[in-house]
Amino acid sequence: MTNWIPLGDVSEIKPGSRKLYTLQGTEIAVFHVPNPDQSGSFYAIENSCPHQGASLIEGEGCGTEVNCPLHDWTFDVASGECLDFPEFPLTRFELKQEADLLLINGDAFAEAESRNLFLVRYSVMGWVDQFSAEVDAGYSHRDRVILQTSRGEEMGEILSPLESPDKNITPAGSILRELTPLDQEQLPGQGNVNTQVFGDCQQLIQERGMPTEIIDCEQLFDQQTVVLYYLGSRLPALEILAQELNARYPWRIVFHPVDEAPASSGCSSGGCGCDQK
Repeated sequence: MTNWIPLGDVSEIKPGSRKLYTLQGTEIAVFHVPNPDQSGSFYAIENSCPHQGASLIEGEGCGTEVNCPLHDWTFDVASGECLDFPEFPLTRFELKQEADLLLINGDAFAEAESRNLFLVRYSVMGWVDQFSAEVDAGYSHRDRVILQTSRGEEMGEILSPLESPDKNITPAGSILRELTPLDQEQLPGQGNVNTQVFGDCQQLIQERGMPTEIIDCEQLFDQQTVVLYYLGSRLPALEILAQELNARYPWRIVFHPVDEAPASSGCSSGGCGCDQK
């Protein structure tokens, strides 16, 4: 049975306006989209851009569309779709109206509360962030695990559980499972890939006189993505270079600045196209 939670009075949100609510530590943006033939429709989304967490209720828009105020990505609050980059959909919540009261489906929040959070170190850069796991997960210090991040499947190392996590912080991803002996067998071959891509990229950058220094390379555990870590500014030329390398190799090649950890729910580099909007 659905757990419907009252949000507020329908009259609080006039047609064409929006209102921010906070429920169980989650910011929820409710949009009242006018309809010429009816009184209008209400749509609820998490007030966090899936790219870099900007507040979407502050973005401009028309109808069901809203633009992120940070990078101007366009989202449809009715479908949850990102019109610029479909791989970054919104988190939506089901609403219903009873008399003059607006209610939200609370099952989504119950599901979120049934997960634990762990502090995990991951990537060759040694980033540390929060990752969610199933409520009965019993990981210990130094356990090696497989993570699902915005970049793909990666390896990580458990540092500690979080006893009192901040509900306002979005996890960087989820813990899929502990690293198995079979997983371990897949790792030795990745060194050759890193050496090949790293060398080719350095040569191309040198030939083109780009003010960028590649300092490390990492093939993710899923063997679908190779990340090149660089020093320097985000340049349009890096996006062009990534496209050329993607055509050359069977992997997805992305560039990532060494001084910026991946966003909790978004891109891992300028290669996602965020610099092009």
